[in-house]
Amino acid sequence: MKTPVTDFWGKLRKDEDTDVVVAWHPLADHCADVAACAEALLTRTLLRRRLARLGGQDDLDDVQVARLCVLAALHDLGKFNQHFQNKGRIGASPRAGHVREVLWLFQDGRSEGERLLEALSAINLDEWAEDDVAFRLLVAAVAHHGRPIQVDNPGVAPEPRAWLAAHGLDPFAGVARLARDAAEWFPGALKKGRPFPRTAAFQHGFAGVVMLADWLGSDRSPERFPFSEESDTDRITFARGRAARALRESGVTTDDLREGVAGVVMWARFCDIAEPREIQAQILTLPTPRDESVVLLESETGSGKTEAALAHFFRLYVAGAVDGMYFALPTRTAATQMFKRVRDAVGRFFAPSPPPVVLAVPGYLAVDDARGKRLAGFEVLWKDDTDKTRSGLDLRHRGWAAEHPKRYLSAAIAVGTIDQALLSALMVDHAHLRATSLLRSLLVVDEVHASDAYMNRLLVEVLDHHRAAGGHALLMSATLGSEARDRLLDGRAHTPFEVARAEPYPRVTYRGPGGASSTLAPGAPGLPKKVEVTLHARMGDALAIARRALDAARGGARVLVVRNTVRGAVEAQEALESLGVEPALLFGVRGVVAPHHARYAKVDREALDAAIEARFGRGSAGGGCVCVATQTVQQSLDLDADFMITDLCPMDVLLQR
Repeated sequence: MKTPVTDFWGKLRKDEDTDVVVAWHPLADHCADVAACAEALLTRTLLRRRLARLGGQDDLDDVQVARLCVLAALHDLGKFNQHFQNKGRIGASPRAGHVREVLWLFQDGRSEGERLLEALSAINLDEWAEDDVAFRLLVAAVAHHGRPIQVDNPGVAPEPRAWLAAHGLDPFAGVARLARDAAEWFPGALKKGRPFPRTAAFQHGFAGVVMLADWLGSDRSPERFPFSEESDTDRITFARGRAARALRESGVTTDDLREGVAGVVMWARFCDIAEPREIQAQILTLPTPRDESVVLLESETGSGKTEAALAHFFRLYVAGAVDGMYFALPTRTAATQMFKRVRDAVGRFFAPSPPPVVLAVPGYLAVDDARGKRLAGFEVLWKDDTDKTRSGLDLRHRGWAAEHPKRYLSAAIAVGTIDQALLSALMVDHAHLRATSLLRSLLVVDEVHASDAYMNRLLVEVLDHHRAAGGHALLMSATLGSEARDRLLDGRAHTPFEVARAEPYPRVTYRGPGGASSTLAPGAPGLPKKVEVTLHARMGDALAIARRALDAARGGARVLVVRNTVRGAVEAQEALESLGVEPALLFGVRGVVAPHHARYAKVDREALDAAIEARFGRGSAGGGCVCVATQTVQQSLDLDADFMITDLCPMDVLLQR
């Protein structure tokens, strides 16, 4: 649609040099785009059932879904204010936003608020729920930019002039027209139906749906939701087709893949396991309920917990209990290594048409085997040198969730750091988007440690919300204590010490719907491992550390020096280099010796990760070598050293190291 702007606009495109509008998208049409995406999310994913569970119901009926879609259509009603519309008028002022600016209308005694409610009369909000529940859901939709807004204190001064008729446009008439349109788009909303649930959790969950729908519906690319042309007359039909396509191609929904992978999940379908270990065999015996389960795998490092977790995901997916998976790891290094393993397994299981697998680590821009490059204007260029049949356009859609950290959890399958999931439980922007997106997926958390009190407290919050919505989770640990186990499984610590001492290890603990739980102990003992620990009060002496490490390396050992801080790692590395050591004994990248820690630029981190795997990973050559590192090498990595010098740390972390 070309200039001049003749109606309320929802999206603009301007000339960067002159600030002149060169194209615009009608506000009603943008609202149709977002409402269509909300409808697709609530009908083509598990979010419908997850929201219902948050509201204390088994499912939402069609009337409730239609009403939620109407509320999603109203998410941008604040854009009808004239001060926002001034952004499309050259030289016009004042200018304002569209979220807080609408909420002050609802303050007591404001005539503008009465006019707004009158404009919304076509949808009968008062009949949709008891008390002010429907109004709160409308506020949740309006506050779709990532942060809840207090109606009684929106943070902006009242500005009645913004809602007066001007330039031939009446804001309240525009709202009334949008309300009528929304009622026509979703006629089921006006039928008799159950009232909305009253719980705050339901309102927060719906806020996340609208945020995700707005991200999807705001994609202005030609294949998604381009600006309307003047000849367009039925935007909602167009938007519904594009919404279904957008969810499918970006991996937000995977329902069309389920039929192709039906059947019994066997190891040969996704990995090369010939004879499963006991812990792996047990996972295939677990129930796969449609709603609510937590599984805890406790077994030593190297016992195959990762493959067991993948098998559990595939079984839940085939059963229709999850739409995807988020595999959470403690460090970026661990995530990048695990990404390759998960990508390969997913590719085999879903062949020949696997869903996109996203690396959920900021700065990496990776989906499947392709990498993206950040361009100006928040655009991303996708290129795949390994598959000439895929275009950049295909990858741009498959990599949609990888382009912004806020969207990571909306991916069909993502492998990333645990903080991406924990942010859903903190009071930060877009926490609702993260939390709601995660509800569709199996949450896998690797390397849970009892000593990490802060992270475990946040993880308990995430798990409580996930379970309340009927979600599924799987936790893995080699060194988890009984107190932490109890809290993660049911929020309480109650196992007596003597009972905990007698409990089997390794083991699989399952907690299903309603709190029913069971523990499966493998019939065979775990892998034997002998660890000798010697205490030395010399970690403050960097030269002493360096000499002890070099003695072991010169004897043919691969040595890890693990420091708790980057500063300590740098000091030990400098001490090593000061001794005039032959370069072959020191870890490095492309001939440059270096410690391994997280405080590097992205390109250097990737090179270090590849080098540490090549020197200390599976199949690497023998021979003495010293690598100084921080905790980046201790968790979830498939590395092997003969000798380790480490700072003091909690016992469970020490065993993990």
